[in-house]
Amino acid sequence: MGLTTKSLSRRQFLGGGAALAGGAMLGLPVTRARGALAPAQTVLRNGYIYTLDRAKPVAQAVAVADGRLAYVGGAAGVAGFIGSGTEVIDLKGRMVMPGIHDGHIHPLAGGRQLTQPTLNARALQRPAFLEAIAKLLVRSRRFEPDTWLEVVGWDAVVMRDIPTKRDLDRLETARPILIRSLDGHAALVNSRALQIAGINASTDNPKGGRIARSRRGAPTGLLYDTAISLVGRKLPNPTDEQNAASLAAAYDEMVGQGVTSYLDAAAGETELKAMALLSDRGRLPLRSAVALEVGADLAADPAELMAHVEAMRTAYARADIKIRTVKMFFDGVIEYPTQTAALLEPYIDPKGKRGKDRGPTYFPPRIVRRAVSALDAAGWQVHVHAIGDRAVRVALDGFEHARRANGMRDNRHTITHVELVHPDDYGRFKELGVLPNMQMQWAERDSYTIDAVRPYIGRRRWRRLYPAGSLHRSGARVCGGSDWPVDPLLPFRQIEMAVNRTADEVYEAYPGALNARQGLSLRSAIVMHTRNSAFQMGQEALTGSIREGLLADLLVLDRNLLRVPLEKVSKTKVDMTMVGGRILRGA
Repeated sequence: MGLTTKSLSRRQFLGGGAALAGGAMLGLPVTRARGALAPAQTVLRNGYIYTLDRAKPVAQAVAVADGRLAYVGGAAGVAGFIGSGTEVIDLKGRMVMPGIHDGHIHPLAGGRQLTQPTLNARALQRPAFLEAIAKLLVRSRRFEPDTWLEVVGWDAVVMRDIPTKRDLDRLETARPILIRSLDGHAALVNSRALQIAGINASTDNPKGGRIARSRRGAPTGLLYDTAISLVGRKLPNPTDEQNAASLAAAYDEMVGQGVTSYLDAAAGETELKAMALLSDRGRLPLRSAVALEVGADLAADPAELMAHVEAMRTAYARADIKIRTVKMFFDGVIEYPTQTAALLEPYIDPKGKRGKDRGPTYFPPRIVRRAVSALDAAGWQVHVHAIGDRAVRVALDGFEHARRANGMRDNRHTITHVELVHPDDYGRFKELGVLPNMQMQWAERDSYTIDAVRPYIGRRRWRRLYPAGSLHRSGARVCGGSDWPVDPLLPFRQIEMAVNRTADEVYEAYPGALNARQGLSLRSAIVMHTRNSAFQMGQEALTGSIREGLLADLLVLDRNLLRVPLEKVSKTKVDMTMVGGRILRGA
């Protein structure tokens, strides 16, 4: 019996757009004849198959036919699925698990960062920061004097002395400069950029944002949240083709890291046009869902809100682009000096005294109640950005109002980040069927949590940061997301840190775990990033575990996560990524 052993290359896969659009890849029903066993396209055997299926937690082999799992079980039972055209992969003991389901990610922004000028999230103080910007200017001197220099990857939180426009103005350039922080909630610009944007002492803060000012009221060059767009909209927009290329680069990175399904957590027409372009060419390799971003002004009129999101879905939905989610930013970030997260109690000021500032609420509760109820009644999922405990409570209150108005529905509303939650609200997640989506790579002792948060919220609140353990124990279904490119895309680092809540091999100055009691078990951390996030995306009947009849979205790993020391989990490499039975990477 001759066996096919050559793996399908990524180039071959991307060229086969017509086959990809045929059904199995997209989660459409697949019909197979019952009775005699039909040969599988692919068999993986002699491995440790970690299924996350309670009925059969571990297997040794799987058979894939028509994009689905035709067999999951022992090594002997898979023999009947091997035919002359079957590709047989000897796992040689390697671990297989379900693909990573990233429930909160920004692929287009991630793809742009792969090719854009970047500071690479380095911990730079002001002199080194300015030197790095100067080097970027020298490398791109051909673009003087009018082309924008847009730089990403700035780790503003680690800086003890934040630069201003004056620092940038001293650099040898006439170009307008925009430097974006890692978290996307702050930016630094020079005077030329402020002039082009028309920002001066008399410019009002936009809704949902803030222009930092000197004591005399002049802009300092620092912009927060929606104020960034006052400058950002002056930059020339990339073409749809350029955006599609960036998105394709992001998918390549995601495939390499084992992501097989994802939710684009803040999409507008720019992202949707790029996705549609790739979809129409048969080049969307992953299971794609989007959350349509809406602001408070649009949400204030439920009829206008519903007309907008329905129009977007009609225009851009495809068989391989799921549009059923709406994104709302209820607040910003908690770290000093931005401090735009909405808190129940005020921040502590830099002198250690209790202040009056509780942070802004970008969505007033009355708007939340009306908008969420309208979306809930129409079957939309709502995905809320909430960092502070007041923002989390406003979201929960809005979901509770919708439940009273519409009854209990299965829309799987989600609150993402949930960095700080009041203990009185832990149990409300399960009670209301609301899902916390958390970025566990943030749950560590580092300059963010120690220097930029602890002094400004006090130890009592600080001990509750990233309460994954408390939410899990209270019955919430905790889901995972990377928020890439806010952080590097490293899913197995997220899984490890959900357990040990430390990365002191990286941050030697901050040893120890961050609130160790909030850690999860390793199995729960894996479930968080697979089966639970699949549930969040409404596809648990298709993916998220390994059992017969489900789609073959699988990873082959270079190590067994359950049999290596915990600190080795974050170093895991993906040897193979399979989506819908198609091998996108490795063998």
